Amino acid sequence: MILADSEKELGRVTTPTDAPPSYEASSTTPAAFRNDVKRSLPTSSSPVASGSSGASSFSSGLKSPPVATSWFNFASPTVRQVRATVLGLVRDLVKLPPSDHSAMAISILKSCADACATNGLSINTILQEKSVEGHTPLYWAIVKRPTELPDEERGPDLLTALLSLATPLTPATTSDIRLACLLTSDQALFQRLRTSPEFAPLSAADEMLLDATMPPDEISVENVSGEAGQNGAFVVDFAVVRFQKRMLVSKCVMLDFIARARMWRLTFNVSTHERRRPYLPPPGTWYAQLSLLENSPPTWVDSRLLVPPPPESAMMDSGPGLVSGLFGPGKPRARPTLSVRMKATEQLHASERGPRSRSRIIALLDGAEGDVGLGGLQYAGCPYIAADETLRGRLEARLAKPEADCVIC
Repeated sequence: MILADSEKELGRVTTPTDAPPSYEASSTTPAAFRNDVKRSLPTSSSPVASGSSGASSFSSGLKSPPVATSWFNFASPTVRQVRATVLGLVRDLVKLPPSDHSAMAISILKSCADACATNGLSINTILQEKSVEGHTPLYWAIVKRPTELPDEERGPDLLTALLSLATPLTPATTSDIRLACLLTSDQALFQRLRTSPEFAPLSAADEMLLDATMPPDEISVENVSGEAGQNGAFVVDFAVVRFQKRMLVSKCVMLDFIARARMWRLTFNVSTHERRRPYLPPPGTWYAQLSLLENSPPTWVDSRLLVPPPPESAMMDSGPGLVSGLFGPGKPRARPTLSVRMKATEQLHASERGPRSRSRIIALLDGAEGDVGLGGLQYAGCPYIAADETLRGRLEARLAKPEADCVIC
């Protein structure tokens, strides 16, 4: 235990629960570490929220205690010792096998949080330091996280406990977490994190449009197998809530996902004067954009954006004509699936530097002729938008140089 004489000089009394167990006494083997810390933990611990409830799983459960106000601008030896001990304990926790991330490990984090609050330290700042081999503890908790169980069957684990105490996340920490999800190709975890406002906060305009009762945007990814899979083919199905209102007000809908060892961003945009660039269409134009995000290797890509009609408007009247006039009303016919091709003219790169054609693919929604093209999505009463204002679509892609018209075949 940490019982420093300097605390008595500052007029504070340290109890056994004011500090986590000494790191020097716990840095031997994992078994000895667990035995040493168990004697120093409080007899009760707070439960952590389940990792299967979307955004709420990371904002509830463990909470960072309020940081005690310090009367001095310098750290006492005890404060430095507490900080070093917390860093050491967290390092040992992420080194343990995932099967050992039990409630006891979560209790250790709770003890560390209490000790930090008592000594004027910020537990969320400490947990976001790149203190473990150049990365944050959150990074390693994701990299070592087992993938056998689906998220809905998981109980409290080290990652949910760390996230509960580490929020609000800094941009550097968010980037580290995204990298870990990319390295493990954990699309399911990445999408669950995206529903958390701590990880992917909404824009101010979207916050006004999407209240707490609205479900988040849905994204599912499937890597195509067979012969098409040899070209890195994949399919992304998505559902965007309140699509038209968000396009008219926010001017942008952003969908991030992981597919084929790369992180992608598909956006629907309305070109504005504020975002005027030489490579963008004129203001007021609706367009889609596909790009690679950080740490993704370059690749060719040939893709097609598809929007089928919702079930309630899948059929349409044949309309008046000579045949219907002579023989009565014509039979209803199926509405066609809207589509627009998105292909790279050269290899796509994640970097924003260099020619713009290498960092993004831009396709005008109304740029195609006939029944293809997505230009009708901008008009009120569009039959391709469901009654609940949700747009459902699909992106079919293959990582190959564009040649034929087909994308996945």
